[in-house]
Amino acid sequence: MNRIWRRWIRPRLAAPPGEPRRVTAARRAAIALGLILLVAEFAVALQYSGTVGAILIASTAGLAAFVYRGLQALATASVQAEDPDAHRHLVDPETRLPNRQQLIDTLARDIARAERYRHPVTLAVVRIAQYEDIRTAWGAGTARQAVEHVAETLVRITRASDFVARLDETRFAVILLQCTGAQAAAYTDRVTLAVSNRPVRSSAHLKVPLYVGVEVTALEYDAARFRGPLEFLSQAGGDLILQAVRPPRAQRSALAHDPRAMRQQLVRDYYPDGDVKDFAEAYREARSRSRHAG
Repeated sequence: MNRIWRRWIRPRLAAPPGEPRRVTAARRAAIALGLILLVAEFAVALQYSGTVGAILIASTAGLAAFVYRGLQALATASVQAEDPDAHRHLVDPETRLPNRQQLIDTLARDIARAERYRHPVTLAVVRIAQYEDIRTAWGAGTARQAVEHVAETLVRITRASDFVARLDETRFAVILLQCTGAQAAAYTDRVTLAVSNRPVRSSAHLKVPLYVGVEVTALEYDAARFRGPLEFLSQAGGDLILQAVRPPRAQRSALAHDPRAMRQQLVRDYYPDGDVKDFAEAYREARSRSRHAG
């Protein structure tokens, strides 16, 4: 009994950092009620058999779930009543999803819980593809509706136990609990198909349907590899800052003083596959393409 208490019951009664006291008290009361009802179910199972016992067990289990949800709702409502603006800074105003700060707090708690119970946790980062092109071609309103379309799709296809948040203008993050990196591959495929299969409901009255694509990456947490939630979020693709690769100062000055070398560099950038053509031939081909396009 002492082993069961230390291994199963005591860790679940411990209060995670940052959790309100009322929520902790409600959770502990719900766990105590669940234990009492579990003992009652064993007593019913020993006393009765057949249909009557099954009905009593099912009714007590349903009552336990109902009371647990009610205690959670009362605790959350009391916290919000004391400070209505307490959680406003943790919600994205455009999509009504949790923002980056709430994601980091939740990720820290989920990582600590996963390390305690040795459960896998995976972080998926969803990025809207060609967002700037959509904004330039169709306007800021359509781009905002594309963001709402991706947010609604993520909420619709993600499990209730997982956590969906918005990182920035073009990226979302999903915490997948008890999910390995290999299992997250099916989720990434599902997100890609679900987003791209439905057109965006645009208010611009487009004559053709507008479809949005996403790029999804998933990374499983490894305590030996990452030092905390911030490094895990960064390696998963949530905080990577891409910097333009510039040549050294000496090389830039050398190219500036040699027009022929600069032309070759421009042609090489124009043909990234390595097929470097003469500058005059490349210029004629570009003029021919623009003439046919016009």
